[in-house]
Amino acid sequence: RRLPALLHALAALPKLRWIRLLYCYPSYFSEELIQTIASVDKVVKYIDIPLQHLSPTVLARMRRPGAAGTDSILRRLREAVPGLVLRTTFICGFPGETDEEHEELVRRARDLGFARGGAFAYSQEDGTVAASMEEQIDENLKQDRRDELSALFQEQSRAWAEAQLGKTINVMVDRMEGNDAIGRTEFDAPDIDNTVRIPEMPLLPGTVVPVKVVAVDETDLIGEVAAVP
Repeated sequence: RRLPALLHALAALPKLRWIRLLYCYPSYFSEELIQTIASVDKVVKYIDIPLQHLSPTVLARMRRPGAAGTDSILRRLREAVPGLVLRTTFICGFPGETDEEHEELVRRARDLGFARGGAFAYSQEDGTVAASMEEQIDENLKQDRRDELSALFQEQSRAWAEAQLGKTINVMVDRMEGNDAIGRTEFDAPDIDNTVRIPEMPLLPGTVVPVKVVAVDETDLIGEVAAVP
């Protein structure tokens, strides 16, 4: 409930450029928070929402909140924040997960249109309830399911990247590789999402520059500075 006030306070700091929301559960999203994300310029239009799964029966076995309100929350976010990029993470092969439950996860993940995502195979951890559950999934099957979901995220991330061709977007520089500046858009979290390469352009880390996207390399962007800082 205090997050909207915190975002406003952070946005008032003059040297702070971007504010990014990571690991936000669906229950966090009050109408006040949604409007704050939409109206505060420094809050980047990217949200990480770890849903874990989209099958109600799997979520129940995980002892996690159901997915009933997920569609509504994502719809409200997208209506309030045009161009919003969503990231999520899913666990594949949780004990008892059937082929039908996995297929439901893949289908709904495609329908919900996540431009960023991560998929992980369930791993037994000693002392947890799930580790002692019956119907543990074969390791190879877990990896196959993870790979299928990862391929979907790769496909959707590539589609997003290709849609940026010709556009000019702000890029924050993270480092130099030789003479090329390597950065990311506001729609990419550091270390886990995609990058932007700006060839033959020495720039200091932390610099934010407008970049015209001229090419795509799988899911990464290649661009040229539209205005020298």
